[in-house]
Amino acid sequence: MGMDLVRRRDSRKWSCNNALWIFIIDSAKSAGWVPLGTKNRLKETNDHDPQDYFSNNDQIVSPDDAEEMYIHLKKYAEENKPKEIEKEIIDSFLEWIPRRNEDNVIVDFPGFIIR
Repeated sequence: MGMDLVRRRDSRKWSCNNALWIFIIDSAKSAGWVPLGTKNRLKETNDHDPQDYFSNNDQIVSPDDAEEMYIHLKKYAEENKPKEIEKEIIDSFLEWIPRRNEDNVIVDFPGFIIR
């Protein structure tokens, strides 16, 4: 089983296995990211845990939370200089999370859905 993320606004997908997703979350937290919490995409369910970034229940990560995650994960990468698969997965996520224009300049952080 893995993590399938879908960026909001353009539906661009990004995936990794569970262990690498935990690595991304833990790395961002270790660099100072404080998760704002996810929102329940299906409003009718009452058992949503806002701190759930790990199940595949269509929970929404807000634009502000996605941007903070990006900032802190980038800080982690600069300070810790991960290698091999850890570097590859961080670089891939940092490339995916913001929307960019044709000049590769960040346009915005639309947030994403965890599926």
